Amino acid sequence: MKKLFFSILFLFSIAFIAEACRPENPEKTANVDGVCYGYDDGEWYVRGFVQDQDSVVLKHKVVINGEKVKVEEIYIQDYMNNTASPRILVIPKGFKAVAQLYLPKLEKLYIPKTVDRTHDICTIMYACFYTPNLKSIIVDKRNKDLKSEDGILFTKDGAYLLKYPAKKTGKEYSIPDNMEFICYGAFGHCELETVYYSKQKKGIESYEQFGVYDTSCKVAESMGFDIDKTKFIGR
Repeated sequence: MKKLFFSILFLFSIAFIAEACRPENPEKTANVDGVCYGYDDGEWYVRGFVQDQDSVVLKHKVVINGEKVKVEEIYIQDYMNNTASPRILVIPKGFKAVAQLYLPKLEKLYIPKTVDRTHDICTIMYACFYTPNLKSIIVDKRNKDLKSEDGILFTKDGAYLLKYPAKKTGKEYSIPDNMEFICYGAFGHCELETVYYSKQKKGIESYEQFGVYDTSCKVAESMGFDIDKTKFIGR
């Protein structure tokens, strides 16, 4: 058990120091129907949007420079210095990863059955979402790796809480008893006032209880909570 625990700590240490795994300046770029694509290491990926839009349904197969290509990853970073964002984003079947998601105006996200990763490969335990206006995440029920419960993103077995939508309605949340890990930043920008946790966890301030690693041991802050506004109560 200790070996597993320290392995988790190692993964978190990678999350803190790792640089983005996609380059700031990809080998090639293209704009198709308002979507920006980047090309790196033999693959095309979604890297942003040309302008704000109400709703966008991405395409798994796209014609770029006269060639029909498959797009399987979303990697939207703020390095583009562009805050263009849809309000609703639908990811179609065929995509495999949402590695980075910098969409400040996004409110609703649809994830298909084929997506099995919602983080950068360099930041395994970090919730790579900058979505301060997100209200709900919906996952195809046929997805074997991820699930959505009341708009919150979990791994399929419920052990990992990956992302709590920042603008989800309600000021209280009760952490499920069977949940073992909260990803770094999972509660970023949330407006919760009261969070309940199982007394068996012996407190949310201990990184040993929820798998969160922080060298300063400010674990609730690492999860993304505003500790000056959120009260934690054992139930």
